[in-house]
Amino acid sequence: MANEEETPTKMITITDSSKIYEDMSAFYQKETFSDIKFILSEKKIPAHKIVLAARCKFFESILMQDPKQSEMILTDVPPKAFEVVLNYIYTGSVFIKLSYEDDVFDVLQLAHKYSLKPLENIINKTMTSMINTSNVCLFLNKADELGMDELKQVCLTFIDNHLSEIRGNKFLNLLTQTSMVKLLERDSFPALEIEVFEIAASWCKTNADFNNLVTGCVQLTKLTPDEILNVVWPSKVIDSDRLLNALAYIKNKSSNTVPRKMTQLKNKNIAIAAYNTTVISGLNTAMLLEGTEEEEEGAYHDENDKNGITLDLGSKKSFNHIKMKILGKYYSSYYLETSHNQKKWHKLIDYSQYSCSHEQNLYFDGVQQARYIRAVFSKQISLGKFEVSFDSKIPEVHKQIIYPLSNVVSSETKIFVG
Repeated sequence: MANEEETPTKMITITDSSKIYEDMSAFYQKETFSDIKFILSEKKIPAHKIVLAARCKFFESILMQDPKQSEMILTDVPPKAFEVVLNYIYTGSVFIKLSYEDDVFDVLQLAHKYSLKPLENIINKTMTSMINTSNVCLFLNKADELGMDELKQVCLTFIDNHLSEIRGNKFLNLLTQTSMVKLLERDSFPALEIEVFEIAASWCKTNADFNNLVTGCVQLTKLTPDEILNVVWPSKVIDSDRLLNALAYIKNKSSNTVPRKMTQLKNKNIAIAAYNTTVISGLNTAMLLEGTEEEEEGAYHDENDKNGITLDLGSKKSFNHIKMKILGKYYSSYYLETSHNQKKWHKLIDYSQYSCSHEQNLYFDGVQQARYIRAVFSKQISLGKFEVSFDSKIPEVHKQIIYPLSNVVSSETKIFVG
């Protein structure tokens, strides 16, 4: 008799997970089939070992050590936050009033402690959306305390981008010593070194820098002798021996050290709202920082207005490149000036003898530092772009005339040979 071919077994898979959380949530804080109780202060919360072990590695590990335990005493655990976490274990949902920041922190701390990574990620994203200039320092303290590196980096970046406002309101003095050190020790911190000292000194007057960790973040050799003698020394915040050593080092240096902030801001346009830049003079300036190609949206100023179009960079910034774009068929001579305080102005570029149009790429030998930059045109123009940056590679400049790195005569630049 011939062997009959075996008929292959047919398999089907049915997945119905739509009601799992709904079914599990029916047992949340219910005595039914409960085999363990959490004790928080005087409150007892019933739970189910199988749910805890399946959903949380932390509890699985504890229950495996003592499978017969029927009570688990939780000390130093906020009851309200624990109930939020337990609810998440049973339902996969989180309910927190965002107006109560302490509650959010407590839940985050427990999620971190219990290794509930999905919940931790949810809270991290929630907290990121809650950050503002008045609470970012407190958030940084908590992120540092809990070892939340992702949230910590978000806080540091937010402070960098809103430094002027946060510093002006003295919120930086709310930082713990550890958080302040983490903020100031970075070479990417966007401040001049004298500003770093002023921030450190202000913090030290409010808090105890018991082992000089905060003042140790000030890179004294990046200061000028005048700053050390007239600002740092009289404050008595830094030991005189350190200052004398710094002065001796600076004296033997052939040139000033590049400010630390340029590491972070290299090749980036800092004339944007994210870096606290605003336009404080000129007309029709709404689109200037964002940039526009539409002539009717371009900025301009009255011909007799010597304030021209002025940018406030928010604090002293370092740069070696300014890019402006004159829209349409407009052309004009102009000059650029910079200032630290709007009282004393320094002429940076003088093109008053030239007729200029289209894109203006202005490069400078050495590092320029200023808070305010203004462009004053001899005729009414439409300015669609005003960018400021520190570029790692710039063309050769001779008497304010640029030797270009590439071909500038093209249809793209709208420059042609007549």
